[in-house]
Amino acid sequence: MIRKADPEDIPAIVAFLERHIETSMFLLGNLETYGLDNREHPYGTAFFLRETGDGITGVFGASNGGLLMCQLPGIGRTEAQTYAHLLKGYTLRGMTGAHDQVATILDALPIKENAWKANTVQPLYALSLDALPEVNVETRAPEEADRGMLEAWFAAYSADNAIAASFAPETLAETAIKGGRVRLMLEDGVPVAMTAINAHAGAAVQVGGVFVPSDLRGQGRAGRVVAAHLADLHGEGVSRAILFAASADAAKAYEKIGFEWVGDYRVALLAEPQTLGDPT
Repeated sequence: MIRKADPEDIPAIVAFLERHIETSMFLLGNLETYGLDNREHPYGTAFFLRETGDGITGVFGASNGGLLMCQLPGIGRTEAQTYAHLLKGYTLRGMTGAHDQVATILDALPIKENAWKANTVQPLYALSLDALPEVNVETRAPEEADRGMLEAWFAAYSADNAIAASFAPETLAETAIKGGRVRLMLEDGVPVAMTAINAHAGAAVQVGGVFVPSDLRGQGRAGRVVAAHLADLHGEGVSRAILFAASADAAKAYEKIGFEWVGDYRVALLAEPQTLGDPT
């Protein structure tokens, strides 16, 4: 049975998703931050549950901003078509999640192959912060004086990152300054690298927004800024970090600070939003 989630389902939803935490961080983070009933924020999410006699066996989420997420182990084409029917009339921007689950759902949607701006499988990594190496670097939160630099950095970052490219650099810079989830690494008082948290649920965080200007790359700054940020979060009670790597160079940087490969993650984003019709 598939049904829409109710408030009393939240503890069971969290318990189920935490058993699959590496590929559930956007679902968990949106649930923790926005609950079940937020219809205004782009990340507010409607949750649907797959249930059997054993309780919840799958979770499907559709955000107000057009992004789909899922944790649906074992999903097949027939079930995927059920979600496709539920989504008729929904304006889709993209989908992320365990690569095989996302692929099965996307195959059921009435979207042409050439409509995708990105549809890639990226290596997924995790790290227990007890194993985080020590780094000696200076970091701070972004400030208003950083706005112009941040806009330029996010414009460059978006050129290689399909998710970030969905937002204007000005919007990303505003969020970085006011949101409290971005850290800058400094050398001689000058910002040289950036990292961020794109999902936080319980004692786990998901790292995103890692950027080093092109002329400063290749010297380990990406790994150091991530390690420094996570060390601060570890001191605040965070015990596990998760991320997916958009390039081989990024993967190597994360491996150097202890991240281990745990699976694969699919990121699919449309070139233009599409309102869904009847499923294929």
